[in-house]
Amino acid sequence: MTKVSILIIDDEVELCQSLSEMLKEEEDGYKVSVANSGKKGLEKIKEEVPDLVLLDIKMPEMDGIETLEKIKAIDEDVLVIMLTAYQTVETAVKAMKLGAYDYISKPFNYEELKIIIKRALQTRDLSREVISLRHQLRDKFSFKNIIGRSDKMKEVLYKIEKVAPTNTTVLIRGESGTGKELIAKTIYRYSPRKDKPFIAVDCAGLPESLIESELFGHTKGAFTGAIAKKIGKFELAQRGTLFLDEIGNLPVNIQVKLLRALQEREINRIGDKYPIKIDTRIIIATNTNLEEAMKRGTFREDLYYRINVFSIFLPSLREQKEDIPLLALHFLNKFNPILGKKVKDISERSMHLLVDYSWPGNVRELQNIIQQAIIMAEDIILPEHLPFYLRESSEGVCLVGDDIKGKNINFTEGFSLKKIINQLSQETERRIILDVLKKTNWNKAEAARLLKINYKTLYLKIKEYGLHMSL
Repeated sequence: MTKVSILIIDDEVELCQSLSEMLKEEEDGYKVSVANSGKKGLEKIKEEVPDLVLLDIKMPEMDGIETLEKIKAIDEDVLVIMLTAYQTVETAVKAMKLGAYDYISKPFNYEELKIIIKRALQTRDLSREVISLRHQLRDKFSFKNIIGRSDKMKEVLYKIEKVAPTNTTVLIRGESGTGKELIAKTIYRYSPRKDKPFIAVDCAGLPESLIESELFGHTKGAFTGAIAKKIGKFELAQRGTLFLDEIGNLPVNIQVKLLRALQEREINRIGDKYPIKIDTRIIIATNTNLEEAMKRGTFREDLYYRINVFSIFLPSLREQKEDIPLLALHFLNKFNPILGKKVKDISERSMHLLVDYSWPGNVRELQNIIQQAIIMAEDIILPEHLPFYLRESSEGVCLVGDDIKGKNINFTEGFSLKKIINQLSQETERRIILDVLKKTNWNKAEAARLLKINYKTLYLKIKEYGLHMSL
């Protein structure tokens, strides 16, 4: 595996030598080179662009700020960590505005520097991942609007490709919000019946008294209120596709009639003596455990075996974590024009929060959250644009609203008293810092004075807690 290359640009020869030796001895085995001036550093970068640069701010002839600007002109994606004396913190903040990843004050703790370097490299990897995902979004997917590259989604795509050209009955299974109707429509679009009707029926959304009439139709006068003949969904989908969503909610008496329609390929309108032949492809979806429903007697066994011809299982979003960045970017591109916004990106921290969340509402929940974040954001989606519960949930500990006394803690397998105390302490600290920042109208110097901490510590806390302010 190729070693990560680090270039140290600093006029302190002894510091460069010791730092170089320590980095080379690291477990990761960094490839380290040294330049004792900004000019020499730029020459090295022109020869071979490193993965990361450790750049001193105060140097003769060409200082770190000028060097940084020229580094970014050569390659704006180079990671740069500034090395600075405490009294030049304001200059370091200026450097970060110019594109530096972070800074550390001299004399620095080597362990702290190692952490910053690893975090910077992780950020680079995520950024490259996002770029790769953007290219994928520009490419033509096998099936329009189905976003996913995880093994589970590849299996779904493979099954769609195989079953779409046939007239086979398909059973789509998965939790609410996983996109079952999207899969049904995709099968339809790539089927020989794509030029014929696609009719969808939500079996869970119809009153029991109307389901039979909706599916099979009725004649005039068939029952009280039947003032005219009604064509049912089966007939409307003639030579096309009928999508029955949430079939697990069908009453047992309707299941009997559905079974006959599937077996005999004919239906009877309510009140009509003569059967009507149907030529309709059936696609069925459910989030119900049909096997358990059969045991309870709420779903007929014979209907189960009739519809379970070709099954597609849709994974929950928590089972396809690698697809979350791709989906998030897809929704960003989708909703920007709809909402009249021009939000360009999702920050690395925000993306981490999205990936770490459990997504009980699956893809539908992710879509709604990205839409909300676009409304709140300006140029980039930051953690504060995401819902509170995404930002405040970590490792099974969830602090809700102003209640930080333990009432809303979820005691998961990873629970420990120390972990809970640490989480509560961090939440309290975050709230105090945010309150002081608001009271000082986001005057960082004044806030640091009131909190009795130095400016750098406040700045690091702001970064750590994802607090929104202009740096």
